[in-house]
Amino acid sequence: MKLSNEAPSSLEMSAPSSPGMRAKSADAMYRFTLLDKIIGAVQGLRMRFFPRKILLAGPYVGEFGHELMDWQACIRSCVPRYREVHVITYPGRALLYPDCKVHFHGIPPEKAGYKHGRFTPGELDAIARTKAAELGLRNYDMLGIRHTCTQYHRKYILTQKFELLVRKPLEGPSCDVAFHFRRIHKEGPDDSRNYPLEMCDELASLCLQEGLRVRCVGHPLYSHCPEGVEDCRSEDLATSAKMIGASRILAGELSGPMHLAQLCGTPILIWAPDQWRIDNCNRWNIFGIPTFVVANDTSRPSTEHVMKVLNDSLQRLALIS
Repeated sequence: MKLSNEAPSSLEMSAPSSPGMRAKSADAMYRFTLLDKIIGAVQGLRMRFFPRKILLAGPYVGEFGHELMDWQACIRSCVPRYREVHVITYPGRALLYPDCKVHFHGIPPEKAGYKHGRFTPGELDAIARTKAAELGLRNYDMLGIRHTCTQYHRKYILTQKFELLVRKPLEGPSCDVAFHFRRIHKEGPDDSRNYPLEMCDELASLCLQEGLRVRCVGHPLYSHCPEGVEDCRSEDLATSAKMIGASRILAGELSGPMHLAQLCGTPILIWAPDQWRIDNCNRWNIFGIPTFVVANDTSRPSTEHVMKVLNDSLQRLALIS
């Protein structure tokens, strides 16, 4: 297993401000055309079998869960074919790209849209070419969202390489339960999945009353930590992965950090408003990490029900550990 210890580039790019891109602000997600898929397949095959010397991947401007399960594994698979690989993504995510030179864009997650993002392949390619010019790259391939737009592109054309992101057991303090209390307000239709703050606080209090060791993880701008709980939120994904990896279970609304936990080998306790979200989580569970479901029909299960399923889950984990 390889862990990235390479410092990300400090170069950042601002969110595109062209009239065409501003006009798309009401769109939640870019829809790939048949032509996109054909171009992605043809170019992907050429990059796989006849690569140039340098790969420039990105910018990735989509949801965190899709970066974990659709994007970064394709980049890892490509790395051995190139002399040099550059990746453009969100700040703090160098952990996902070992043996790569990581650069940041300046597009905040709440404006990025859903799935692989709201921006067109052409708009993202323009950002990539600007970065390539800044870096002085020559003889390079550009890998973008066209090349990973379907499961067939990812699995059979580029191929994917998944690796556990942390090695267990980890040194340092451990806890019984880590919570990720999602607190992001995205531009788009899906703005109802944040667990209410008062319920977050109550749930943490119930855990502490039962003597459980509790911490909170996530990005400090996009997650909540109740008072009295160990605050392990961080902008650096390597720090978050370490804290998740040192926890017996990660609990919360089904979102990106839950998929991160599965790539850290940590069991998860989840709830979601739809069964298809649970199905996707199970499909993405590459390493078969234990998954416990509180509810598949609500983003606001009662704290009492969450506590019941949490205690049952911890007992079951104790039996199989």
